[in-house]
Order: sequence, then structure tokens, then C-alpha cells
Amino acid sequence: MKLASFLAMAVLALGMQSRAATAQELVLAINEGVTYQDGGPASERYRPFLQMLSKELKQNVKLVTVDKYSTFEKGLAEGKYDLVFIHPAHVGLQAVKHNGYVGLATAKGYTDYRARVMVMKTSPLKSLDELRGKKIGVPAVESITTTMFTAELRERGFQHPENAYTATRYQDAVPFMIENGFVDAGVTGSGKVAKAWVDKGGRILSELKPIPIKQFLASGKLSEADREKVKNLVLGMSENEAGKAALAKIGMTGFVPWNTAVMNDAATRLGI
Repeated sequence: MKLASFLAMAVLALGMQSRAATAQELVLAINEGVTYQDGGPASERYRPFLQMLSKELKQNVKLVTVDKYSTFEKGLAEGKYDLVFIHPAHVGLQAVKHNGYVGLATAKGYTDYRARVMVMKTSPLKSLDELRGKKIGVPAVESITTTMFTAELRERGFQHPENAYTATRYQDAVPFMIENGFVDAGVTGSGKVAKAWVDKGGRILSELKPIPIKQFLASGKLSEADREKVKNLVLGMSENEAGKAALAKIGMTGFVPWNTAVMNDAATRLGI
């Protein structure tokens, strides 16, 4: 009986330790966009970053990759994630405005993300207002590029602009639709695609006001002290060799502080 009691207590203790370890584990959820990152599994690329976060917070931080924006939105609304690195600005801003998340930083090089509207050089279109009744090629409807464009058209009084869209998964497929007459105009958020379009004789009809993307957020459930630790860590990564190496693995060069005024303006323009 004594041995049985001892074993029972041991099993109970191990179970409690396991549950405690699980409770202390933090989750970093990421979304890198549809047409970004092909440098191998995220679990490998983010390993150095996770190690730095775990060391700083003195808790294990695990990675969760969330590809579908709708799934990410649901998880954020339910407060499932402790830390978030997210490509689509509208999903991140929604989490900050309505789901109790706190903006900490934005990736360097992504504070000036612009949607551009492309047309053939010979197109009679001269302004965005002339797109009424026209067919428009866009990336995925839920993408930040299309979201920015839709918000702009709605501000101009377009009713149900999405009814005019022909969507494609990849931004570099939009020029093909224009060239072959499937659409009258096309939208891209890629500077590379826009430059290639102009270089081959195409025309940029309009360039929309930029919005920062690739945001780093923290749950409001984390203590203010822990949020401050994370913010200082990510902002300082580009200042030391270990941080630079971790950033290079995920294709980033660093982070800049969250700009509340800019983000509030972006949220307003996107109707969040």
C-alpha cells in the first residue's frame, strides 16, 4: 500500500509539473503574407529568435504559424497568442483596436507599404474615379493590398467595389491579367512588380497613401514589464551580432518603434 501510494503521489506530482510547464509556455504566432518567405521551415528560421525571447522572458516561447487570415483573426479575438508578428496590417490593427493587443514595433523597410494601380500605357483611364464600371485585377481579396485599395474606393463613394474584382493569389500575376485584356486595371503592393510594369512600358494610374505592415504585437494579458522586455529586445536586435543573425534568418533587418499616431491614422483609413 505504501509503495502504491508513493507511486500515485509521484504520478500526480509529475502531472502537476507538466501542466505548470505548459501554462508557463508562451506562444508567438506569425503570418508572413501569401507571397513572402521561401527560405525553409519557419520552425528553423525562427529558432534563434525564439531562443532570444525565451531567455529574455525566462519562459519557453513556442512558434505557431497561422497562414489563413480568418484563422488569425479568430485566434486574436480569442486572445490565444501571447506575442504576434503579423504581415497584414488590417488584421494586426484590428487586434490592437478591439482585441486587447499592444503594438510594440514594426519591421524596418515595411513602414511605407503602398498599393499601386497599374494600367496599359494606351489606357484612356486618367484617375481612380474613372474605375467605376471597370474590371480590376487584385491580389487575394483578404490581402492588405486589396484591403487598402478597397478602402480608398469606398472613400471615393464606390458602392461594393469588390464586385469589380478579379482576384489572383500572387501579385506578379496581376500584370498578366492587364496585358491580356482580362481586366482594365490591376493593383499591386509590390514595388518590384510596379517597377517591372513601368520598365516594360506600362503606366501607374495612382499610388495610394502608405500603411506600415509586418507588426510586432504583445497580448495585453502579458505584464507591462514583460511587454517592455520584448519591445526592448526586438528594437535592439539590429545592434548586436546575435540579434542580426536571428533577424537575417527571418529575412528582416530590424524593427522600429510602434508609431501610435501613424497606426491610428491607418486604422481610420482602413475603416477599423
